[in-house]
Amino acid sequence: MGYESMLADIKSSLNGKISDVEDKIEKLKKAKKDIDTLQVEAITEIKDIVKPELGKHWTGTKADDFDKGRENAKSEASKIVNDKYNEYMASIQSKIFWLETEKFELNLTKSAANAAGDLLAKGEDFVEEAGRQISKLKWW
Repeated sequence: MGYESMLADIKSSLNGKISDVEDKIEKLKKAKKDIDTLQVEAITEIKDIVKPELGKHWTGTKADDFDKGRENAKSEASKIVNDKYNEYMASIQSKIFWLETEKFELNLTKSAANAAGDLLAKGEDFVEEAGRQISKLKWW
Protein backbone atom coordinates (compact mmCIF):
# COMPACT_ATOMS: atom_id res chain seq x y z
CA MET A 1 0.00 0.00 0.00
CA GLY A 2 1.44 3.39 -1.04
CA TYR A 3 1.70 6.44 1.12
CA GLU A 4 -1.17 8.14 -0.68
CA SER A 5 -3.47 5.22 0.05
CA MET A 6 -2.40 5.04 3.69
CA LEU A 7 -2.91 8.76 4.06
CA ALA A 8 -6.36 8.55 2.51
CA ASP A 9 -7.31 5.77 4.96
CA ILE A 10 -5.99 7.78 7.90
CA LYS A 11 -7.86 10.92 6.84
CA SER A 12 -11.06 8.96 6.27
CA SER A 13 -10.80 7.41 9.73
CA LEU A 14 -10.12 10.79 11.30
CA ASN A 15 -13.07 12.39 9.50
CA GLY A 16 -15.34 9.61 10.73
CA LYS A 17 -14.14 9.97 14.31
CA ILE A 18 -14.48 13.77 14.20
CA SER A 19 -18.01 13.45 12.84
CA ASP A 20 -18.90 10.95 15.56
CA VAL A 21 -17.55 13.24 18.30
CA GLU A 22 -19.40 16.23 16.83
CA ASP A 23 -22.65 14.24 16.82
CA LYS A 24 -22.15 13.31 20.47
CA ILE A 25 -21.46 16.93 21.40
CA GLU A 26 -24.60 18.12 19.61
CA LYS A 27 -26.74 15.47 21.31
CA LEU A 28 -25.40 16.46 24.73
CA LYS A 29 -26.01 20.15 24.03
CA LYS A 30 -29.57 19.36 22.98
CA ALA A 31 -30.05 17.29 26.14
CA LYS A 32 -28.82 20.24 28.23
CA LYS A 33 -31.30 22.54 26.53
CA ASP A 34 -34.15 20.07 27.03
CA ILE A 35 -33.25 19.57 30.68
CA ASP A 36 -33.16 23.34 31.21
CA THR A 37 -36.69 23.55 29.84
CA LEU A 38 -37.84 20.71 32.09
CA GLN A 39 -36.28 22.36 35.12
CA VAL A 40 -38.16 25.62 34.50
CA GLU A 41 -41.41 23.66 34.15
CA ALA A 42 -40.68 21.67 37.31
CA ILE A 43 -39.95 24.78 39.36
CA THR A 44 -43.31 26.20 38.32
CA GLU A 45 -45.10 22.97 39.21
CA ILE A 46 -43.34 22.70 42.57
CA LYS A 47 -44.86 26.01 43.61
CA ASP A 48 -48.29 24.49 42.96
CA ILE A 49 -47.73 21.62 45.39
CA VAL A 50 -48.78 23.74 48.35
CA LYS A 51 -51.78 25.25 46.59
CA PRO A 52 -54.51 25.89 47.28
CA GLU A 53 -54.18 27.30 50.75
CA LEU A 54 -56.25 25.38 53.22
CA GLY A 55 -59.29 27.41 54.15
CA LYS A 56 -60.32 28.40 57.65
CA HIS A 57 -62.51 25.30 57.86
CA TRP A 58 -59.47 23.03 57.55
CA THR A 59 -58.16 22.78 61.08
CA GLY A 60 -56.88 20.15 63.42
CA THR A 61 -54.29 17.39 63.17
CA LYS A 62 -55.49 16.08 59.81
CA ALA A 63 -55.13 19.53 58.28
CA ASP A 64 -51.72 19.97 59.94
CA ASP A 65 -50.56 16.55 58.69
CA PHE A 66 -51.84 17.36 55.20
CA ASP A 67 -49.98 20.69 55.15
CA LYS A 68 -46.83 19.07 56.54
CA GLY A 69 -47.02 16.40 53.84
CA ARG A 70 -47.35 19.02 51.11
CA GLU A 71 -44.38 20.97 52.49
CA ASN A 72 -42.28 17.78 52.64
CA ALA A 73 -43.24 16.96 49.05
CA LYS A 74 -42.32 20.48 47.98
CA SER A 75 -38.98 20.26 49.80
CA GLU A 76 -38.09 16.88 48.27
CA ALA A 77 -39.13 17.98 44.80
CA SER A 78 -37.02 21.15 45.18
CA LYS A 79 -33.97 19.09 46.18
CA ILE A 80 -34.37 16.89 43.11
CA VAL A 81 -35.00 19.75 40.70
CA ASN A 82 -32.19 21.90 42.05
CA ASP A 83 -29.46 19.68 43.53
CA LYS A 84 -29.75 16.67 41.25
CA TYR A 85 -30.24 18.94 38.26
CA ASN A 86 -26.99 20.79 39.00
CA GLU A 87 -25.08 17.53 39.41
CA TYR A 88 -26.48 16.15 36.17
CA MET A 89 -25.79 19.32 34.22
CA ALA A 90 -22.21 19.41 35.54
CA SER A 91 -21.79 15.81 34.40
CA ILE A 92 -23.07 16.65 30.91
CA GLN A 93 -20.87 19.74 30.69
CA SER A 94 -17.84 17.68 31.75
CA LYS A 95 -18.57 15.13 29.02
CA ILE A 96 -18.91 17.93 26.45
CA PHE A 97 -15.55 19.32 27.58
CA TRP A 98 -13.82 15.96 27.15
CA LEU A 99 -15.43 15.41 23.76
CA GLU A 100 -14.32 18.87 22.61
CA THR A 101 -10.80 18.03 23.81
CA GLU A 102 -10.94 14.78 21.85
CA LYS A 103 -12.15 16.66 18.77
CA PHE A 104 -9.28 19.14 19.12
CA GLU A 105 -6.76 16.28 19.30
CA LEU A 106 -8.33 14.60 16.27
CA ASN A 107 -8.13 17.87 14.33
CA LEU A 108 -4.44 18.23 15.29
CA THR A 109 -3.80 14.74 13.98
CA LYS A 110 -5.73 15.58 10.80
CA SER A 111 -3.53 18.66 10.36
CA ALA A 112 -0.46 16.44 10.68
CA ALA A 113 -1.93 14.11 8.04
CA ASN A 114 -2.55 17.08 5.76
CA ALA A 115 1.05 18.22 6.29
CA ALA A 116 2.27 14.75 5.31
CA GLY A 117 0.09 14.98 2.20
CA ASP A 118 1.62 18.35 1.38
CA LEU A 119 5.08 16.78 1.62
CA LEU A 120 4.03 14.00 -0.74
CA ALA A 121 2.73 16.56 -3.21
CA LYS A 122 6.16 18.25 -3.31
CA GLY A 123 7.66 15.26 -5.07
CA GLU A 124 10.26 12.57 -4.65
CA ASP A 125 12.66 14.67 -2.61
CA PHE A 126 10.12 14.75 0.22
CA VAL A 127 8.77 11.18 0.09
CA GLU A 128 11.07 9.94 2.86
CA GLU A 129 10.03 12.74 5.24
CA ALA A 130 6.37 12.19 4.33
CA GLY A 131 6.82 8.49 5.11
CA ARG A 132 8.16 9.35 8.57
CA GLN A 133 5.17 11.62 9.19
CA ILE A 134 2.73 8.95 8.00
CA SER A 135 4.33 6.27 10.17
CA LYS A 136 3.60 8.48 13.20
CA LEU A 137 -0.05 8.50 12.12
CA LYS A 138 -0.38 4.77 11.36
CA TRP A 139 -2.12 3.99 14.62
CA TRP A 140 -5.25 5.40 12.98
